[in-house]
Amino acid sequence: MKLPRPAAACLLLLLVFAQAGRAYALKIERLAYFSPASGKTSSLEVAAGSAIVTFKTGVSTAAASAALASAGFSVLNSFERFNWSAVALPEGMSVSAGLALLKTFPEIETAAPNRVFKPRRTSSDLYLPRQYALAQVQAFGAWEYETGFSSRTTIAFIDTGIDGYHPELAGKLALTNRVFDPVSGAASNDAATATHACNHATRAAGVAAAASDNSAGVAGISWGAQLLSLKVFSGTGCNPNCSDSGSYGSCSTSETAIAAAVNDVIPLHNTAAAGKVIINMSLGDSAGCSGALQTAVNSAVSAGLMLFAAAGNGGIGFIDSPANCTGVIAVGATDLHDSLASFSNTDTLMLTKGLTAPGVDLYTTDISSGYASASGTSFSSPLTAGLAALLWSAKPALSAAQIFDLIKDSADDLGSPGPDRDFGWGRINALKAMRLAMTGSKQFRGTNKAVAYPNPFRPKIQRLVSFTVPEEMTAPNVEIKIYTSEGELVKKLEGLAWDGKNEAGAAVASGVYVFRVKTDKDAAVGKLALIR
Repeated sequence: MKLPRPAAACLLLLLVFAQAGRAYALKIERLAYFSPASGKTSSLEVAAGSAIVTFKTGVSTAAASAALASAGFSVLNSFERFNWSAVALPEGMSVSAGLALLKTFPEIETAAPNRVFKPRRTSSDLYLPRQYALAQVQAFGAWEYETGFSSRTTIAFIDTGIDGYHPELAGKLALTNRVFDPVSGAASNDAATATHACNHATRAAGVAAAASDNSAGVAGISWGAQLLSLKVFSGTGCNPNCSDSGSYGSCSTSETAIAAAVNDVIPLHNTAAAGKVIINMSLGDSAGCSGALQTAVNSAVSAGLMLFAAAGNGGIGFIDSPANCTGVIAVGATDLHDSLASFSNTDTLMLTKGLTAPGVDLYTTDISSGYASASGTSFSSPLTAGLAALLWSAKPALSAAQIFDLIKDSADDLGSPGPDRDFGWGRINALKAMRLAMTGSKQFRGTNKAVAYPNPFRPKIQRLVSFTVPEEMTAPNVEIKIYTSEGELVKKLEGLAWDGKNEAGAAVASGVYVFRVKTDKDAAVGKLALIR
């Protein structure tokens, strides 16, 4: 059937978009891989049709490209800052065969697979008290010192793309958001309003920096931090929940795309538009840090950026990459009761570079202008990155290493005394970190006795009151009970915050209430004035 010219043009345009979308999705192969961390041989997911190579000293890019082209290879993308290139294999050639052939070229120094990374999350349909995490890390007290507006900071999310239409995120996306081809790493500007492949980055971004104090939705831990969406996943490979799409393939990205995003954001650090730049990578694979990815991280660290990454959700004894790369701060997850989340990976690396933060049932922003409860180290990491943004806003003259020192030196020590492979340096504490930054001491009212903050508590204005566990009492199994001044039980809390309601869900009257904080070590009592 012959179509009219306008209809034929539309059909051609649709075919072009469809083909472009399919080409954009990442195809995957599996290679046998021996993990030094686990001591076992397993399969490693790698990007089909590509590899990462470094050329020998003195070999020009033109000479190398010509040599590769003679055997059917081509350079997809070159990263001069990292001194390596992504190479496309001849059509139909397996990665294992391609690597073997590339290693025979006299111009090539190293040839490695282009590894695959996935969003790090666990599904959750259990809804616990909204944003208990902010109370647990004592963000309310930290906000008395700083809310993130003093100096410009930007949290760059190398992820699935932030939904730029969400009312609590749209105003935070002040820079040019970028898209990176998961196959080649080729960079381009995103649409005028940032787009998303699925819900993962939107949820992570809300934890770090959702618009706050706006009488709507949720609060990010840093009110003033900007967001930058660096989308390295394709919507053709991901369904809305960030699982694999049945139509076009895997919801995955490559280390080429991740490195391209790192390369792209490095020049923004310490500029007027971005200020201090913090990279959050809530993604990972279970192998060691590759040389190519480590090179990208080294460049970012040398330029002064901070990098955070999810420790991983496998519940295993070694953390994911890129969290295991030198220079990246690894973040594991804790739950409502300050226990290590069952899915959170552990590692001896946590003793030197690891932290933990709440990561179970965090209430946050979602795609389509919604809200959702999310679990995973994917959400512990941006909570910690948001704290870094809060501190860097207050103290812009400090280095990335000094900001990390503030966070780790003020963290609440959980598990074995001192840094350990489960909790790292401990669960972050925003109030202690801010107090340490501003006064040089983490001692504050509440260190030696249980206190409520704010006190007096006005539920219509402050919404939640948080309770401090005295440092000498810090231990698992925290229990807080609220009583009337006559000793009648009002509410047994499931976390470290109270909304001013009793067990029946009814608002309590104005008055003085007694609260009792109990842990496995000891108990303490305090008083709270509630004003309606």
